[in-house]
Amino acid sequence: MAGHINNKYFLSEFIETHRKNLISKINTLEITEESDTIKLTASFIEQFTIELLNLEEPVPSKPTETYIEKRSVFDDIYKQKVYEIKVEIPFTGNKQLFDCKPSTSTIVYFDNKFQINVNSVVFWIVLEELDANKFHAEVSKFKGKLSVNLNTINAEVTLYNNQLDSAVSSLINNRTRTVAQKFDFMEKIGLKVNPKSDEYLTPSPVTKKQIPTPVLETQRNLDKATVPILQDKVYQDIKEVLYNVGRAIERKPSLYLNKHEEDLRDIFLLFLETRYDSTTGVGEAFNKKGKTDILLKHAKDGSNLFVAECKFWKGQKMMFEAVDQLLGYLTHRDSKTAVMTFVNQKDFSSIIETFRTEIIKHPNFNRFLTDTYSSSISYQFSLPSDLKNTIQIEFMFFHFPKP
Repeated sequence: MAGHINNKYFLSEFIETHRKNLISKINTLEITEESDTIKLTASFIEQFTIELLNLEEPVPSKPTETYIEKRSVFDDIYKQKVYEIKVEIPFTGNKQLFDCKPSTSTIVYFDNKFQINVNSVVFWIVLEELDANKFHAEVSKFKGKLSVNLNTINAEVTLYNNQLDSAVSSLINNRTRTVAQKFDFMEKIGLKVNPKSDEYLTPSPVTKKQIPTPVLETQRNLDKATVPILQDKVYQDIKEVLYNVGRAIERKPSLYLNKHEEDLRDIFLLFLETRYDSTTGVGEAFNKKGKTDILLKHAKDGSNLFVAECKFWKGQKMMFEAVDQLLGYLTHRDSKTAVMTFVNQKDFSSIIETFRTEIIKHPNFNRFLTDTYSSSISYQFSLPSDLKNTIQIEFMFFHFPKP
């Protein structure tokens, strides 16, 4: 299709998002004196460097003979034979930079049909006659327009990349001090810290948390019927337990290798049952339904206050099915949910980016809420039965790669 480039996002906002994600990710780490901060710094610099765009030489395809409709001077419509040539311009660098508008820019619009793929820009030239000079002129014109803002974009990205080393070092040093202060505090209040494993060893006996009786909130549009609501602070605590357990499993391949979804689900369930006690208001603290679900029910009417799904990543279709399944469970507008996604492919970051791009296409998607953790994202969805009512779904991703 024809259209613009360099006008979807401000480049400054794109860079700032990278910077915020870097800060968020480092601030979830438990960095101690035992940690290899040099290796850690190098890893973050590599991960958060934005690769500059670099266009390579165009590669044309064989001309295709086709016909287009034209109108004569006498207003008659006739078909004229033309030659359509597909041209591919390979590139290296971050594809999203084509969508970014630098601080100073020129508006770029293409009359040619074109598309931007993962590592190449493809466009089509239509010639009325096989004239090499006209072909080269069209290619030069397209590539020139494609490059018009490129130097400015790369210059602003280079400035960010050049500051990355000192920024990462500073963030890691600050995080190391914060963790040291936290460990010192925890030891003073009776918690023993094992810095080598990033785990906290609490003294026995373990005191379970009680889940408070759900709040009963009145719904105006249901003849003042009361709806049980799980308190936000409990929901946040449940998500923190699930996320920390998942991160711990990532460091222990023996726990996830050759395991099915229900096997991994039972590990998460074990920690939830250990942390929370049952109460009159919610009946059993947590239970299972089917192969992959974790449920927290309201005792009086059996409604679901919290539902979690455990799934291996198998692409957008699988994720949409998991969302549909969750939406089918839930009938109360403030129900709290989570989808724990286990990724056994190598390119973990790429899969999360694919998810971010695709999830907004779900018909019940409402809006993005927040990046709760480095690989845990919260969105709002509408209920199929009542589009005015919304629920929150926390999508957690854990990397369990195959050996």
